[in-house]
Amino acid sequence: MSILLSFIIPAYNAGPYLKECLDSIYRLDMRGRGFEVIVVNDGSTDGTAELLEAYRKFHADLLVFTQENQGLSAARNAGMCQAKGKYICFVDADDHLFAARPPLDVLEKQDIDIVGVNVLQMDNAGKRVPFRRYTPIYNKIYQPARTFMKGRNLMPCVVAYLFRREFLESKNLFFTKGLYHEDEDFTPRAFIQADSFLAYQVDWYERIRRKESITTTVNAEKQQRKLRDLVQILCSLEELAQSDPELRECMQYKLDYLAVDMLRVMLRQHHSKKFVGEIVGAMRKLGYFPLRWHNEWKYILFNIYTRAILWNV
Repeated sequence: MSILLSFIIPAYNAGPYLKECLDSIYRLDMRGRGFEVIVVNDGSTDGTAELLEAYRKFHADLLVFTQENQGLSAARNAGMCQAKGKYICFVDADDHLFAARPPLDVLEKQDIDIVGVNVLQMDNAGKRVPFRRYTPIYNKIYQPARTFMKGRNLMPCVVAYLFRREFLESKNLFFTKGLYHEDEDFTPRAFIQADSFLAYQVDWYERIRRKESITTTVNAEKQQRKLRDLVQILCSLEELAQSDPELRECMQYKLDYLAVDMLRVMLRQHHSKKFVGEIVGAMRKLGYFPLRWHNEWKYILFNIYTRAILWNV
């Protein structure tokens, strides 16, 4: 049986959550379609390895690969190199998939490079709420995929998309190792190069917000490294945008809002004037401070606010 879907789960010290994540995948209604579940144990030091060994007694087809701790990007890349499915679905070890019918017919009968799915987030009251920054036009195929980015702050989270494996391989698309906010880099690059994108109306992924998530930290050193990585990503994507006017038109909205996110995150944290000056100076050099103008009232207010408090930094 051919493999339609490869689920790739990077796991680092995921013992408390991994079984629930795996159970949610094996509960999916695949109805005879082939699928594989790949867990990359990224040098865990808790009970993750033992949990996986025990889980394989009930699901012998579970594929487990162990490597020294190299970070999320390297773990995803390792899983991609092992995957054999037509499509790749990235799953974080502390999240869930819904026990509902996946968009199998779309994946099986078409060769769309990227298929979007709905992501929900569990709020503090235990209620599922939408987790997305825009409302897509469902069931419309965008060709090329980058045209979908026009006027949209493209949702970067890779868990919101299913990627055709041969497309990723043909473009040699991998995650940048050692980079925080790796999705902000990977997803726009995928959309830039993909021939087609389809937003499919299916509630598919449940994001569980946890205090100990690697995307949240109060460590000042890590906060600064994350902001510097965002500057690096903005610089790299801006360089791509400069290569072609049509590509610039598709990417500009996303780039502008990436700059907004950088300033918003920085201002919510507590950094020295020297570090703030470093980030603002880098953004000035790239042409993203002061922010470009958009005819949206929240954006305009934030633009005026940041100009007022950061102009002389």
